[in-house]
Amino acid sequence: MGWRVSVPSGSLQMTEVDHLILAIDGSFPNSQPRIFAPAAGSDYRWPHVEQAGLICLRATRCAAPTADRIITHLNDAEELLNYPEAKRREEFEREFATYWSHRSTNTSDRARILSLVTPRGVTREVCFFYDSKADRFVVGDEKEALKKWLRNSGASPRDKDILPTWLFRLSRPWIPKDFPERGADITRLLSPEMARRCLIPDLLLPLLFEVETVSGTAFAAVILRGAKQSEIVKGFRHISRVPIERIVNSYANRPVERCKVSRADGAWVHGRDHPSSHVEVKNRKVAVIGCGSIGAAVARLLAQAGVGEIMLVDGDSLNTANVSRHLFGIRHIGFNKASLLQDELRRQFPHLTFDQAFPRRFESLSSKELGFLANVDLIIAAGIDFDGEAALDAWRINLPQPPACLSTWVEAYAVAGHAVLLYGNRSILSGFDADERPRFRLTDWPDESGALIVEAGCGNSFQPHGVVDLHPTIGLAAGLALDTLLDKVPASCRRGWMGDPSVVERNGGTLRNEFTDALTIREFPWP
Repeated sequence: MGWRVSVPSGSLQMTEVDHLILAIDGSFPNSQPRIFAPAAGSDYRWPHVEQAGLICLRATRCAAPTADRIITHLNDAEELLNYPEAKRREEFEREFATYWSHRSTNTSDRARILSLVTPRGVTREVCFFYDSKADRFVVGDEKEALKKWLRNSGASPRDKDILPTWLFRLSRPWIPKDFPERGADITRLLSPEMARRCLIPDLLLPLLFEVETVSGTAFAAVILRGAKQSEIVKGFRHISRVPIERIVNSYANRPVERCKVSRADGAWVHGRDHPSSHVEVKNRKVAVIGCGSIGAAVARLLAQAGVGEIMLVDGDSLNTANVSRHLFGIRHIGFNKASLLQDELRRQFPHLTFDQAFPRRFESLSSKELGFLANVDLIIAAGIDFDGEAALDAWRINLPQPPACLSTWVEAYAVAGHAVLLYGNRSILSGFDADERPRFRLTDWPDESGALIVEAGCGNSFQPHGVVDLHPTIGLAAGLALDTLLDKVPASCRRGWMGDPSVVERNGGTLRNEFTDALTIREFPWP
């Protein structure tokens, strides 16, 4: 439903507007009233006026009186349409990336330009690769880093596929009326040396623009298209003989393709340019030993946090009984867990490093492979058996400079979980009794009744819990790992998860005295 609201002649800075349209949809009052200024058009001459003259206004509370909401929206529209020229420019500049996106040649959300460049605030040469399968350009700071990212994401670039281009630092954001339309608007920025390196007939050229706004660094891009080489070379023996002015002029009157830029650099992916853990952990190395339901999830969380390099160790392959608790499903059956996780994390986070994955138990690693592990900042043993823990412990504590080690596992039904962090030559075995059980366990199970279930026919056993039950311990372990990498944990310690005690009692177990709370994480000194 809508209403026409007349506007007194000459009462607004935007003089063309003689009426507004107030509209509500069928969800009102549980939606926002909309104000249109049809005469304002759809060419972004005025800030915050979008397609069909829709005015982008601040939301009002749905619970507020309807009349008050309508008056607020109309008053806000009047204020906006009365912005003086300086205020209009300020608003356009503040939301430069939004207006560039609105006026991009292709307004779909498809990523035509993917940027790996780091904001630096200077005009500089960068490089790009055209991904023909995805029909997109990937732009990076340096050739080798770009090639590594592309390989991680599944592409196979050759050296000659990586071409030079330029990133221009703008002194201030463009406003829509100044957005480039023709090639000449861009080529005038290129020196003859730049043009000779970048303007290659028959090839599209992406150019990047970086500018500082009040809300942070923004990027924009254009794609230039010139005349065909066969046209440019007429009258010359070879393209190398063609004057650069002739090549530049071939772009002058051709329309540019304005493109949105999708940033994929670490600073953006892990914090949208705002302070985050990535800044402090991007140069850290972690080894995850055990890539099952706990280890794989912890590794992924650390990758999402921006840990720069993660090594993976596991001798097991994924089977059908794993898929309800693991990151991977039926189509990955039979693949080694460490190799599978390496491939998946590489593709999902191609800006990080996953170069080492060892498809065998820790006890079977070579001296060279152990050397890689000895140089990490943190080793995580995730849900491995006691023999593996003992072998890892014996090797680590005898190193000249042992890396920190975090061991994590769950008790029966995942109703209790543990993460033990050890520095130096502290040994985790000091926390276990002669029966190879942790002294700090929170539950007891007479004769292991209910704690382990034996599979039919093969003698393998498993703990009866689901993937949701595991997540408190996964979060516990990943949180302690990240705190360690951020230097927030000064001494060896243990964190424990205490879940629902009724689960233990209902399944024949016994709560120990240390199980003092429910649905709680506690931290304790070690031992």
